[in-house]
Amino acid sequence: MMRNRIITGLILAGFFVFLLVYFNPFVLALAFSLISIQAYNEWLTVSQVGKIAKYKLLFLLVFFMLLFILFFSSHTYIIIINLISLIFWSIIFIDLIGNFQITKNIIKKGSNLLGLVMILSTWFLLISLGSTSTVSVTNNNSYLLFSHTEFSNLSYYYIFLISLISMTDISGYFVGRNFGNKLLCQSISPKKTIEGLIASILIPLFISYIIFIYYFSIPILVSDIIFVVLCCIFCTVGDLFISVFKRYYNVKDTGNILPGHGGLLDRIDSYLPVVAIIQLWLFL
Repeated sequence: MMRNRIITGLILAGFFVFLLVYFNPFVLALAFSLISIQAYNEWLTVSQVGKIAKYKLLFLLVFFMLLFILFFSSHTYIIIINLISLIFWSIIFIDLIGNFQITKNIIKKGSNLLGLVMILSTWFLLISLGSTSTVSVTNNNSYLLFSHTEFSNLSYYYIFLISLISMTDISGYFVGRNFGNKLLCQSISPKKTIEGLIASILIPLFISYIIFIYYFSIPILVSDIIFVVLCCIFCTVGDLFISVFKRYYNVKDTGNILPGHGGLLDRIDSYLPVVAIIQLWLFL
């Protein structure tokens, strides 16, 4: 199980790094869009939505994707959506710590809408990653991925995002499985441990430090360390959020498309909150 999980994760990470290095932004944006559509499809399947209703909601997702590209690609809209996303995930984080049952109530009262807004906002922030940075170079006042004239500079943001989340997932899973004793959230995810959480923060932080200092010769600021730690913590928050969703509907995985991971939604759960944090980091 662990072997399949690690192999699948490495293959997916390598695939996207390959897209970033050798393909144009349109292909990458299309890949992100298809993954988002499939993730929402799995969300609706777990929510036990009927076939006709599912097709309507998937069409609605695609419609909003096109709407965002055509009319909401400005810098202001990206910042607004990013702030809303940060507020939402902060509430989820507080709920998971305090066990206030907010997450369960949101899922119970509006699962389909929740999935639509969450996946749509993550997709939008993902294809506009780095747009809030002063080094972004764009055409036609659009800040979306495929509008950038110097994609080679922008690709580093995506490589860092994918690498950081992959390191967090693998280190947390490996240490938690082999050395974990103290359970983190038994009622939500009985296999997650405190030792795994600590490892998922310290190992990526150490590797990031080594890469930035000794490979890129870039000084690490205290704010950078804080944001890396936040990204690692919220990887677990995203994972636990999807676990709450699956437990509510009494399913183990959102699908079976990826060996060792389950569905695509199982694999991208860590990305859901982290993309907004990365955007904030680059903005500051």
